[in-house]
Amino acid sequence: MSQEHIPPQRLIWRLSLGFANTAVLHALVKTGVIEQMRHQSRTLPELAQTCRLNPDVLYRVLRFATELGVLAYNGSQYSLTETGTLLLRDTPGSLYMGLLLVGSEPWQRAWQNLAHSLATGEAAFDPIMGDPFFEYLDKHPEYGTPYNEWMTISTTLAASAITEAYDFTPFKSVCDIGGGQGVLLKNILTANPHLRGILYDQDTVVKDHVLADLSERVEIQTGSFFERTPSADVLLMKSVLHDWSDEKCQLILSRCRRAMRPSSRLLIVEMVIASPTDLMGAFYDLHMQVLLGGKERTAQEFSALLQSAGMKLNRIIPTKSPMNIIEASL
Repeated sequence: MSQEHIPPQRLIWRLSLGFANTAVLHALVKTGVIEQMRHQSRTLPELAQTCRLNPDVLYRVLRFATELGVLAYNGSQYSLTETGTLLLRDTPGSLYMGLLLVGSEPWQRAWQNLAHSLATGEAAFDPIMGDPFFEYLDKHPEYGTPYNEWMTISTTLAASAITEAYDFTPFKSVCDIGGGQGVLLKNILTANPHLRGILYDQDTVVKDHVLADLSERVEIQTGSFFERTPSADVLLMKSVLHDWSDEKCQLILSRCRRAMRPSSRLLIVEMVIASPTDLMGAFYDLHMQVLLGGKERTAQEFSALLQSAGMKLNRIIPTKSPMNIIEASL
């Protein structure tokens, strides 16, 4: 039934009960029920016994998940649909880790505090959880570790598309600012043997970098992009600016500008919000606001941000991923 034919009251309920979708999927992943169906269909008693769950409640949760389209039921056994397989860990395109995070207490409580952002323009996370987002993750590794793992997974999925979309031939060096464990930088250096690289991030992040086999071509530097950035022919920032307000982004960009030469290029790898936007774009934009007081930006907003930092937007290059490459120069 299309939304146009749903009675208004029922439609409002359908829209308002999305939290139940998240809770059901999160519970099935966290308790291991989804994993039990990786290789074969399972009966209700098998799932309940193996995962040590209440059979009656499990039956009702599985029924709900079947209505969501992630499970199929043939009258005696449950199996994963093609959509449901994306909830398995370590499969191509897996959303397992992302689902564990968005269904967990800090993420859920922050979103429940959206009214605070609406009233103040501030992040919703800080007042409800007691610390800013990244400080909270540092203090709570039970959330920080899977978050870093999810960021690595997300970067791995997009790395090849980003590398393929941009021609690094004219350049000799690239610095990945806020580059995490170096997944994207490794992809770029592997595809471009003439390049030398710098991985720049906080020491707690780069200590687990994946660049050991490229050590002769890579330098590891630690620090804060609010204070300085290293110099290179190409400065690269993936999923950095969307974490921050315009004012903080201007500070980051000013540090980049100081490190750039006239021939340098700044590559900002981010989602670019279309106009009109779609549901996922609108969600990620609010998600950045809730967690960090940041935002996803339109092409016009990126252009204005760069101009305010004394740079110009040259072009926006689409990739085979949700990410775009915003190329800027002095």
